[in-house]
Amino acid sequence: MAYGTYEQLWDASHEYLEKHVAFVNSLTSLMLERANQLRTQLFCAESSKRDTFVEDFEAAHDKLQSMGKSLQIVVNDWKRLFADQCFSMEMKSVPKKLPSSTDFTYGFSKPMLDFQAGQEVQLIVTHIPNPPDGTFYAIDDSRKDIITSSLSLLQQMPKLLLTKAPPAGAVFLVCLDNMWHRAVCNVPATGSDLAVIYLLDTGETLTCEDHISKANLPAEICQVPAHAIKCQMSLESASLPLNLYCSVSCNLVAVENDTLIVKHNQATHEEYAITRDTLTVEELKEMDELQLSTSNPMKAVLGYVPKDDDRLCKHYDPETKRCFKGSNCRFRHELKDPDGWTLDKDSVSVSIPVRMEVPQTNTYIMLLPTCVVDVDQFYAHIIGNESNDKAYERLMADMNDPEAIANFKQFHLLPSLGELVIALYDGVWYRATVCDIFENKVNVFYFDYGNTAAVGLNQMRRWEERFKNLPYQAACCRIANIQRIKPCHLEAIDQLYKSILDKPMKALIIDNKHPWEVKLFDEDDFDVGEALIMAKLALPRTPGKFDRNAAIPG
Repeated sequence: MAYGTYEQLWDASHEYLEKHVAFVNSLTSLMLERANQLRTQLFCAESSKRDTFVEDFEAAHDKLQSMGKSLQIVVNDWKRLFADQCFSMEMKSVPKKLPSSTDFTYGFSKPMLDFQAGQEVQLIVTHIPNPPDGTFYAIDDSRKDIITSSLSLLQQMPKLLLTKAPPAGAVFLVCLDNMWHRAVCNVPATGSDLAVIYLLDTGETLTCEDHISKANLPAEICQVPAHAIKCQMSLESASLPLNLYCSVSCNLVAVENDTLIVKHNQATHEEYAITRDTLTVEELKEMDELQLSTSNPMKAVLGYVPKDDDRLCKHYDPETKRCFKGSNCRFRHELKDPDGWTLDKDSVSVSIPVRMEVPQTNTYIMLLPTCVVDVDQFYAHIIGNESNDKAYERLMADMNDPEAIANFKQFHLLPSLGELVIALYDGVWYRATVCDIFENKVNVFYFDYGNTAAVGLNQMRRWEERFKNLPYQAACCRIANIQRIKPCHLEAIDQLYKSILDKPMKALIIDNKHPWEVKLFDEDDFDVGEALIMAKLALPRTPGKFDRNAAIPG
């Protein structure tokens, strides 16, 4: 792989991870902690951390959708780059789980099975053998607090480490996933020397390997009966909805040979999918604002009256896709939703139809930089177009007129990604577009200036079409003859900020494709890019120009 490819790959990866370091860290943490998180919560009384995996992953997934380059592509690029080195890497060996068909003999205190046939029991699944054959191990949900406190004690007590596993029948401690568990070795069968261990409180059977940390266990704790109960689904029972560390409700059929024969307890009550607990604060507020005296059931349930009956043609034939009136019919030709959902749609604006006039290459223009993004990228206004400047002044005056502000429509729910909005910045209303969405805020891009900000619902108003007749005022530009030394070079960005922001600059258009490639000159006609190179705040770069007549690669 050529050096230039290494450099491009490093720049892309470094910039990507730098911009989204919070997402990468949170996702990595989730991947590392998920394996033992549920077990820790189940067996440690001190653990008060709520299981937020689903919420955290959904937030991370939403953040992933807005990224320009996916994490998987970056990972795959580096994987291919170091494939020869990755081949020799080995993972740390872990105890091998044994299949459920393997039969071993153990000597230990069996779990207490004080249950009666026909009794309804609530169990917490701790182990599901592979392949699943209807057998699983669980603990009694009614004794969960007692089990949790006793197992938490194991984590806190001082440990006397063992160099080898004790003889069969002796209960000891093993450390798995940074947690200590009670275990017992098997009684070797005739003609077999396979050493395995059985976890008394989860029901797992693992191979006994030397690298597993082992410790002695006080005699009084050794005599405590095992907590894991072997369970078997009855033949006539439907399959149980088994998920590790989840609670299942069962009816006890019988107790046979220290095994509970159970069948699934089917729930008879019906739960509604939508309740007040599932609604957001904004949705609850909107629902509670409805007038209680309304006689329209649609208004009472939905909060508005659907217009399907007024807009859809009642004589529409789906086979011919029209009605007998032909082209004279003024109604919409479409079938109603079979599930009763309305076809009403709320349209939003996502772009402005008019475009800025693009300057020709090899020409000089005057720019007024309004926002510095990086050492080689900035946004700027074009100076010299008096009609455009006056039109923008009138637009800003109209947008910030007190009477107009009072009539702006407010948001009750967060806007959509890419939707045009009117957003507040330093007490002034500007045109903007939504570029990222969070839990109760959104990131907006002020396309007339090039800056971004996080705003809440009270700092946004719905877009009005009368503000779309003027093009975006900020042009995205790149200094053509420099490149950054490193990502997020604060000293270089600060120097460029002081040199060009809000100062009229003469610019030579090298290329007018987005972003514009320009050479900047200050009031003394000195090249700003060359100044940054001389100050060792940037590296030289040969200006690139796109050839419209060149062949398409590939």
